Amino acid sequence: MGGLRRFVTFADQGVSSVSNFVAVAVAANVAGTGEFGQFSLAYAGLLLFLGAQRAFVGETLLVRYSRTGALTARVAAASLGGSLLVAVPAALFLLAGAALAGERNALLWAVMAAAAPLILLQDGLRYLFICEGRPGRALAIDGLWAALSIPAMVLAAGEGWSLAAVLGWWIAGAGAALAVGLILARAVPAVRAGGRWLWLNRDCSFRYLAEFAALNASSFAVLYLLVFPLGPAGVGALRAAQLLFSPLNTVFAALRTAIIPELVRARGTVVFRRRLTEATAVVLGLALCWGAAVLMLPQAAGEFVLGDTWSNASDLRWPSAFQYLAMVPYTILLAYFRASEANRFSTLVRGILAGATLVLPLGFALTGSTAASVWGFTAAVGLAAVCGLLAVRAGRGRVPSGPTQEQPQRVHGR
Repeated sequence: MGGLRRFVTFADQGVSSVSNFVAVAVAANVAGTGEFGQFSLAYAGLLLFLGAQRAFVGETLLVRYSRTGALTARVAAASLGGSLLVAVPAALFLLAGAALAGERNALLWAVMAAAAPLILLQDGLRYLFICEGRPGRALAIDGLWAALSIPAMVLAAGEGWSLAAVLGWWIAGAGAALAVGLILARAVPAVRAGGRWLWLNRDCSFRYLAEFAALNASSFAVLYLLVFPLGPAGVGALRAAQLLFSPLNTVFAALRTAIIPELVRARGTVVFRRRLTEATAVVLGLALCWGAAVLMLPQAAGEFVLGDTWSNASDLRWPSAFQYLAMVPYTILLAYFRASEANRFSTLVRGILAGATLVLPLGFALTGSTAASVWGFTAAVGLAAVCGLLAVRAGRGRVPSGPTQEQPQRVHGR
């Protein structure tokens, strides 16, 4: 059953990623250059808060409540309330963007602001179902969203509708999926309980949010700082090379979402090690296969995907391939620390990655070589993974004992 759950969770992540990609592609075809730039800014803001919600609420839910019997109806309502609390600043941020974007683009930002609560709540339901051991329900609501919104968006785009109107179908699909998800969950968001639940689980929730913020801040900052030694073309080539390997980001995210609940349920048993071994083998195999495919990508295919940027990005494939191979042990270690509630070690490893990501690519880029900067990213991931392995080897990241395992009942007792 565990294997089937993991497979369904992977499928759900795939459906979610592909449908979002298609929605953005439709928006790109509808919008003009300037309008798509505005959409990209708003969408990036929405994704930022979505990632924060997953760290703040979703990961806390998976780590603390995946054990059988731990996820009560009150916890379910409280976790959805936590997602809604994150949606409020997201909507306010996008409304502020509407006020600053000018009359011509204000409607687009307002539409994205309206989408934020629906999308964050729907994503909160995905984590809730996965935590319950029912990822099929997560796949069902994501599939429903895609089935309702994508064809309608394509048809509306073909009829010449405006971008805001086309996105209206995207929001309508999210709303329908959310309504079905709430019916399946038999829960409604409890905002006050959500705030209390986040506070009682603050040793996880605030820590995970801080880790997410630090990593995103360093990744965001380094791209802008790399403009000085490499120039805009160099940074563009770096981003293009990352795009070639971006499906592996989906794999890593799906792996963590799928394996953490299974590890939590298996904690303290011989199955725990088996699950880790299986996950390592799967993600390593996928990383090797995709890396080989990118390295052997013909020039014609590369130019079709990246256009003129291919000529600069093609030389960055080897260091990028090693970077994503280094992501394999890093991802497995992070899942291990999460499931073991060895939170200080996950923070240590992610903190090292955040600091190294900011320093090493810049240091390597001082040679003026874009490839050297990519090796800097690879070295940062490798350093974080080695530090995590040393922590495990030293025996400091052991699975916690009984009191931690019983914490969900104590944190939200009846």
